[in-house]
Amino acid sequence: MERPRVYMNKEEGVVQEVRGEKALILTDRHTMCGQCVAKGYCHMLGGGKEMLSQARNPIGAQPGDMVVVGIPEGSLTRASLVIYMVPAIGLVGGATLGYYIAKLYGHDQNVSTLIGSLAGLGLAMTAVRLLSNTLSKKPSYQPEIIEIVNPQRAVAQTEIPLSGH
Repeated sequence: MERPRVYMNKEEGVVQEVRGEKALILTDRHTMCGQCVAKGYCHMLGGGKEMLSQARNPIGAQPGDMVVVGIPEGSLTRASLVIYMVPAIGLVGGATLGYYIAKLYGHDQNVSTLIGSLAGLGLAMTAVRLLSNTLSKKPSYQPEIIEIVNPQRAVAQTEIPLSGH
């Protein structure tokens, strides 16, 4: 028996366009990013109030539908670990390697530690980018439309004519 999926970061948005198995969803960045620790950085870098994102559409939502989009719980946790831990490990590992290389060859340890930490951070960020590209292709790491809150097509089909004819 398959376990039901648990979703984190459920957000409401409006379907703008459907492209095959995916849909473009317009969400309010304020609610979507409300609990994110990096929300201040996004807004400083020019992020607007609204955000257009792509989500899997297994339930057949159509343009105009108000939907709930969710990210599977375990996926968000694993992705956060990659994004935050890999650079930290690269930074510390590079600094440590730089320190010991300087000690081994008799160079200035401060400069070697700085160079090593920057090199380690650069390599780690490259690794994060590669991992991110790989993980983003897996369905379990993609946002998914999990509920249609207000189906526009259903409303249009059930309108009562104004004239008595």
